[in-house]
Amino acid sequence: MRLPLKTRLYYGIGRHLPFLNIRPPEVDRKSAMTLRPGRNAQLTWEKRESGETILTVPENPKAGRVTKLMARWLKVPNERHVELDEVGGYVWELCDGDHTVESIVQKTGRQYKMNRREAEVSVTMFLQMLHERNFIGFYKKVPKKSWQRNPEEEVKV
Repeated sequence: MRLPLKTRLYYGIGRHLPFLNIRPPEVDRKSAMTLRPGRNAQLTWEKRESGETILTVPENPKAGRVTKLMARWLKVPNERHVELDEVGGYVWELCDGDHTVESIVQKTGRQYKMNRREAEVSVTMFLQMLHERNFIGFYKKVPKKSWQRNPEEEVKV
């Protein structure tokens, strides 16, 4: 979810003018580990026999006319390919929205025989890098409210 323009400007000013002491709210480790990473729907990916995963990133559709003209003039490809190693591909497969960051860390540590700290550092840094490049997004699963009814559970009288 993207922050509103007013909030982005507020934090952007705080980043460039540190004497104002304006900082975005800090996220604690416990709440960060409950987030669920989900893949960007515009990306396609394939897994090779060697264990590598290839992500295909399409051209930015929001690029302006000048950018598109320069890209055509410089013969920039319409898509780019990002190659992930075996561990990166394993983490990418788990970024399906069903697994929390915590479960991805545990499964990666078990699969590649890393201790808890190594797995947590490497997975969180990798997920941050994917998020910065807009390959994944994080969301929090909201529990179903007790007052909301499931239509399948309703009984006709």
